Amino acid sequence: MTHRERLLTALDLGVPDQVPVTWELVGRCAYAHTGDAGWRGQCDTHRMVGSSIFNLQGVGPEIECELPAGFSVEREELGVEDGWTLTETRIVTPSGTLRECRKTGGIPGDPLLGKCTRYFVQNREDYEILATYLEARARCARPRTHESSVALDYVRDDGLVNHWMGDSLYGLANYRDSEEFLVDLVEIPGVLKELLRHLHVEREIGLEAFNSSAADVLVWDICWSSTSLLNPQMVHEFVLPEARWVVENLAPGKRVVFFTTGRIRGVLDDLARCRPHGIQHLDVLGDCDLAEVKQTFGRRFCLMGNYSPVVLAHGTPEEAQREAKRCLDAAMDGGGYIITTSDEVPADARLENMRAVVEYVGREGRYA
Repeated sequence: MTHRERLLTALDLGVPDQVPVTWELVGRCAYAHTGDAGWRGQCDTHRMVGSSIFNLQGVGPEIECELPAGFSVEREELGVEDGWTLTETRIVTPSGTLRECRKTGGIPGDPLLGKCTRYFVQNREDYEILATYLEARARCARPRTHESSVALDYVRDDGLVNHWMGDSLYGLANYRDSEEFLVDLVEIPGVLKELLRHLHVEREIGLEAFNSSAADVLVWDICWSSTSLLNPQMVHEFVLPEARWVVENLAPGKRVVFFTTGRIRGVLDDLARCRPHGIQHLDVLGDCDLAEVKQTFGRRFCLMGNYSPVVLAHGTPEEAQREAKRCLDAAMDGGGYIITTSDEVPADARLENMRAVVEYVGREGRYA
């Protein structure tokens, strides 16, 4: 089988020739090994180690948005402090300006790693300004599909082309400090639901772009479904309705994978009821026992993940293979499993460790 055929078979709960191996190999790791953080660099890094291409970031969904008069997004580099490059981004609206500050480039060997030092929303009054901006974006958003066709030609049979889209809750959370955002979810849910309504309009445009594109799989990022952040009732209220919506509105032949992190076992049955094709990452630092999840859910969705990314950076090739054996022993039986990391592959991951896993699974992860 080709990488493409192998991944599609696993996502459809079939039995491929072997367990597919991919990684959440995105910008930081790709840049470290190729000098290109974009989706081409991600593809090239997969090819260096022989893994199947998946989890591409930067292909889509493509959304054009020409903001109306009075609205703009401005970025300004403020200088360098203690080795970090400081950047300010301003959202300018007729009702006010919101500012975000970030610092990047301060860690040798991992120059893309950054930290937000000031979020756009500093107080609850700022949500009113944000609402005018999100409403304006929603009104002018239009879908495009060109990039996925280019990516499909570049990927060919070496994997799948996907669009990556965060749900509305994830999108809104990026504007506010996480701890303060959690308090707002509890104390002013009505205000946030109105903002989520504007963000959902843009998700509708994003899904339209995906459905009409050449991309194979939509990675639907619902990392805020983690019970490390929200209680199950809040997941039901803020995450599951949109997760069901995205599955129900996929075009024929398209597939969707839910992207999760942290503790999800308490809501895993609810996520499965949405009927995604796959769920990642079954976080090795969360609360999912891979063997138990396989036994309980193995015929309901393709299991993806549970491989520790730390081993790829700090282990030996032998340790990397032992981690692969653990995953195979727990979830290989009967198909419907894809080995991938339980979070982003770090910039200092060793190519020889990733190659060692690909070689090991090629021998020991084959189906009779």
